[in-house]
Order: sequence, then structure tokens, then C-alpha cells
Amino acid sequence: MSSPRALAPALAARMLPLAIVAGLVVGVLLPWSAQRLLVGERESEAQLWAYQLAERLGRTAAERPRLWAYDELQLARIAAPVVEAPVDGAVVLDLPTGDAAWQAGRDDLPDAVSAWAAVRRDGQNIGRVRVRLDAAAALRTARQLWAAAAALGLLLALALFRVPLAAVRRGDATNAELYAALEQANVRLEARVAERTAELEQRRRELQALGSRLVMVQEEARKRLSRDLHDDLGQVLTGLRLQLTAALGALADGPGHPPDVPKSAGLLEASLRSVDEGVERVRRLAHDLRSPSLEGLGARVALAEHAEQFTAQAGLALDLDAGPVEPPEAVGEVLFRIAQEALTNIARHARAQRVRVRMGPADDGWRLVVDDDGVGLPPGREGAGLGLMGASERAAQAGGYLDLERSPEGGLRVLAWLPPPN
Repeated sequence: MSSPRALAPALAARMLPLAIVAGLVVGVLLPWSAQRLLVGERESEAQLWAYQLAERLGRTAAERPRLWAYDELQLARIAAPVVEAPVDGAVVLDLPTGDAAWQAGRDDLPDAVSAWAAVRRDGQNIGRVRVRLDAAAALRTARQLWAAAAALGLLLALALFRVPLAAVRRGDATNAELYAALEQANVRLEARVAERTAELEQRRRELQALGSRLVMVQEEARKRLSRDLHDDLGQVLTGLRLQLTAALGALADGPGHPPDVPKSAGLLEASLRSVDEGVERVRRLAHDLRSPSLEGLGARVALAEHAEQFTAQAGLALDLDAGPVEPPEAVGEVLFRIAQEALTNIARHARAQRVRVRMGPADDGWRLVVDDDGVGLPPGREGAGLGLMGASERAAQAGGYLDLERSPEGGLRVLAWLPPPN
């Protein structure tokens, strides 16, 4: 992802000409226009005086054709409105020869404006009158306007250039910070995605291994059931058959073979004991496959009965807390089966003296913890036997998990958590 392009340089390139034009308009064009207006008014006034004087001089020339240009008293009266206060201007009369025939008024007007008009008699130009008026006040006002406008134009140009540029630079800085934060978030997200992908791949491999081991667990369960039926129940039934056959032979009538009633009674009593033993073994097998307490009384009672009986047979001390609340049926059955496998694993491998079992609600679900003080897992071994692998598969199928940890007692901790059923 490319970094965002800064907007400040492009804005500066566009705003600089605009700021210069605006500064020139305010600092140059406006005061120049004001000066032209002020001086133009004075020039118009001088032009108006020039026209008036030329008209009066034309009438005088018509009355006195030869002497009009030399009659200084008459010329002075005609020019008096211009050269006297409050106008205080200057008047110059030029003849067609190019010489200044007469002039009056101030000659110290460095900031003066001039205007002229032709003196005509009978349609012919007989001279020219020039009027000069002082424009110092107008120029002074214009210079003040120039100074104020120049300062205002400079401030306006700087404002037009710097204010938007500063705002855009702040925006660029904010964008850069946001982009840096976005890049950091993207890096963290990529790391999380990679981590999560690795976790999912690990879970996939674990589930694949669990699937393979589950087949082995099921096959092992079949073999164990077959072995138990063959070794236990089969032997009982075989012994029962032999005992009944012997009892039948002892009761048989024949020449020279009277019935042996005491022996037959003893064999029948032994057969009854064998029947009772077979019934008990079948009951234990059925209990291992499906606990009656689990169906009738719930997981808490079934867990308590099984744990007490199992630890008593294995010679283990038991610390049991089945919790104050009965878990849902589906959750309770899975937790009960996991507890069975955990206890079986302890009896076979842990060489433990004490077992601690806890079950109850936790973390919006249900948790089972089985601790022992045995030898724990061997170093470098990631999991336990096939039974616990099957238990882990049970937990995963129920939407939960099963972890194997080091127990505070020094041995192995089996921790299972299941969510509530949907």
C-alpha cells in the first residue's frame, strides 16, 4: 500500500500565483486607480478653467484684435479666478509663434497638473491658454493609499498563501500519522493472520491426527471389549459348562454307578457362583459402556459414584467436587466420559497417590479438571495415550477443548471445557 501523497506542495504551486495576483490587485491596482481618480479630478478642474479662460480671451481678442495679448490688466482680471485664492493656480498665454506672451500665478508647483485650451477668434486659433493647478494634496492622499494598500496587499497575499497551506500541511501531517497507524495496524493484522493461519494449520494437523487416533481408539475399544468378553465372561461360561457337565455325570444312573448327590450339589453351587460372577462382570461391562446413574441421576451423581468406586479399587485418595449445578445432559455425558478416561489414564500410567476432580460452570460453559500427584507426562511428549486422545476428540466434537497441563500437585492436569448446547 503506497503512502498518501502530500497535498501541500501542489497547493503551494497553485496558491502562490493566486496570492501574488491578489496582492498586486490590492497593493498596486487599487491605489493606482485611486491615484488616477484623484489626479484626474484635478486635471478635469484644470481643463474646465482652461476652457473658461480661452472663451473669455477669445471675446477679448474679438474686441481688441491687436492689443488683447498685451493688455496685462485685462489678462490679469481674466486670470484672477485661477491665480488667486482659493485656487492658487498658474496661467500661461502662448501665441502662435510659440512664445509665452503672458503668465501669472505661482511658479513653484512641482506637483501640478496642466490643461490647455485654444483661444479662437473668427474660427481661427490665435493662441493657447494653459492652466496649472496644484495636485500635492491629491498625490499625498494617493501616496497614503499606496502605503496602506501595499501593506494590505502583502498581508492578503501572505494570508492567501500561508493560511490554506498551513491547514493543508496539518492535514498532511494528520494523514501521515493516520497512514503510519494504519501501517502498524496492517502489520499487526498480518501478524495475527499469520499466527491464526499457523494455529488453524496446527489445529488441522491435530484434528487429522485425532481422526486417525480415534479410529485406533475405537479399534482398541473393540479389542478390549472382545478381550473382556473372551477372557472374563468366556472363561466363566466355559467353567460353568464344565461344572454342569460334571454335575450331570454325577447324577447319571447306570449299572455300578449310583448317583453322587453331595458331589452334584457342590458342583451346582459352584455353577451358581459362576453364574453370579458372570452376571457381575456383564454388569460391569455394561456400566463401563453406559452408566445407569448417568441416565437416571445425572452427570454429578454418576461422576461421584464412578470416581469413588474407581479410586477405591485403584487405591487412590480422592478429593471430589462435582459442583452445585447439574450440567445439561449432552455436556454432562461428554464430561463424564472424559473423567473416565482421565481416571483410567491415572491408574495405568501416573503412579499417583491422590486424585482431585472438579466439575462445574465456568467461562459461560462447563469445565472439568482432573489433577493427580503422579509422574506427569514424559519429557518431550505432547500428549497422553489413546484414551485421552479420544477424550480430546470428544471435546472438540462438542465444540470445546481439552488441554493437558502440569498439575499443581506435581503430576498431570486434564482440563476440559465445553460450551452450553445450542
